[in-house]
Amino acid sequence: MTDYLVGAEPLYIEGEARGCLLLHGAGGGTAWDLKEFAHLLHEKTGMTVWLPSLTGFGTRPEDLFDVTLDDWLRDATSGLERLLETCERVFIMGHSAGGVLALLTASERMEVGGVVTWATPYDVATRLLYVLPTLSKIPLLRRAIPKTHETSIPKWLRERGWIGYDWIPTNIGLVMFDALSRLKKALSDVSCSALIIQGTADGAVTRNSAEKIFRAIASERKEIHLIEGAHHPMMNEDKYKEELFSRTIEFLQRVQ
Repeated sequence: MTDYLVGAEPLYIEGEARGCLLLHGAGGGTAWDLKEFAHLLHEKTGMTVWLPSLTGFGTRPEDLFDVTLDDWLRDATSGLERLLETCERVFIMGHSAGGVLALLTASERMEVGGVVTWATPYDVATRLLYVLPTLSKIPLLRRAIPKTHETSIPKWLRERGWIGYDWIPTNIGLVMFDALSRLKKALSDVSCSALIIQGTADGAVTRNSAEKIFRAIASERKEIHLIEGAHHPMMNEDKYKEELFSRTIEFLQRVQ
């Protein structure tokens, strides 16, 4: 049995024959980030909600050292299949890297009824990610790369009881490089209904990420929504989360 941090455990809420898979990000956070929305989504819609913990998260940061993108994709696929056992229609919502996983899963599984992404990168703001694969192949330079880096979690979020890691392995950058490379090739295969949401003050992803994802997906029914002033962890920002939550729930109710 996995020994999760208190508050970071996976969450399953049984409801009606419509389900929503929630996928958290990979920047050091955990399932805790999406639990408030999970409960609200069930309360407002009656949907069955499954919020798993991605492999390596919610336990201890050392568990991330050997994680691959395929591990997380298996988490997403198994989560989808769990909901399909009891639900007639299943949606996927993901934050940040979780949104990448949601889109990659939707590109391969026609059973996905719709996808919602929050603060999901087409590209990330830091350019270091794109040179990391090259640096890691050169022995002399590879030895100079720190094996870990501190997570950039704002003080206000920690004060709210945020549960996650203070550091993550640098190799997660390589996992994200792989994820974004695959995403760009897969977006044209996403055909389900889609809602792409991004904050205009998000410093973690490029400013045009939402627009690029929106243009690249093949969905006939697709929408983009920008939240003025919102940052990357907008689901935890009191000033912006109501708009984020209500817009997402309204979309899921409308397309079902």
